[in-house]
Amino acid sequence: MRKLLLSTTALAAAATLSANTVLADVAITGGMEWTYESRDPGTTTTGASNDDFSSDTNIKMTFTNKTDSGLEIGLVYDMESVADDDANTNDADENYMYFKGGFGTIMLGQNDGAGDQLTRTASDLVGPDALSDNGSGMTGAGNLADDNADLVNDIGDENNITYIMPAMGGLTLGASYKDAGDDAAANADETVFAAKYDFTSGVVKGSLHYGNNSIGGANAGDGSTNSNSMGIDVSSGPFRAVMAKAESDVSTSVTTEITDYGIQYNMGNGITLAAVGTQVEENTGGETSDITTVSVKYNIASGLDAYLTYHDYDYEDGTTGTAADDDGSVTLITIKAAF
Repeated sequence: MRKLLLSTTALAAAATLSANTVLADVAITGGMEWTYESRDPGTTTTGASNDDFSSDTNIKMTFTNKTDSGLEIGLVYDMESVADDDANTNDADENYMYFKGGFGTIMLGQNDGAGDQLTRTASDLVGPDALSDNGSGMTGAGNLADDNADLVNDIGDENNITYIMPAMGGLTLGASYKDAGDDAAANADETVFAAKYDFTSGVVKGSLHYGNNSIGGANAGDGSTNSNSMGIDVSSGPFRAVMAKAESDVSTSVTTEITDYGIQYNMGNGITLAAVGTQVEENTGGETSDITTVSVKYNIASGLDAYLTYHDYDYEDGTTGTAADDDGSVTLITIKAAF
């Protein structure tokens, strides 16, 4: 990370501007993930190579000022470039301001909601691009909303208001609200509540997590959809374990239920191992997907990591003998650099 201290008073002297300005602390960070993905699906697509390259690059700028009263005022701008095969998109991943003090933190703009910040999934234990980030299709294209058990329908890098309370004896609470717009078919406003409780018991450190999201119907009078997540994250010495369960309404009558659990072990010498099991199913007894994941992380140098992740999955769409059933595997090799 490179930090710059911009003295606007010095600039003012050079440009004959007012000297009654403040000092801004500017932090610039960057990172890139490059991934090779190889698929061995149980379905056949004529001529498909079943492998590809992808990359995800971020450059993040953070501007902060502190007032005499101790209030921290910040601006975050995160530029992202995503390349998958020969397609490339460039966009602002995050773009928000925040106010931080004894009252907690208020964030306004395009940023992850409270649910994303405070809930957990066992998929956090394995490498980047491990599951839905890279669209590997292990949950089909039907009613299975996601493949990990954090808050599925959370507010993610969308224009919203988020408030995170200061920790109270290990308890942190947060809430987010997103307005879907002012059009006739834009009534799907979202409200998120989330909580995290940190605890210590002997040599064990852990945290409990909960999140809930409610989304209004797109049109006036339409039913709302909801999602929730709860999990536990514990660690002791080189071991860390996470177990989480989530439910998410795909419609007012169909819900996806997800359970994942995993363990991580830091072997030392830069090597970390992880294993995760995930069960995803439709509440009506239709589609299901069982995923087993193993992952190895190797710290090559400061700020440079390599990941090898392997998934074995079995997707069934709930219809006997259908060609959509997919029993296959996915292998990912990721190089991640942080600056």
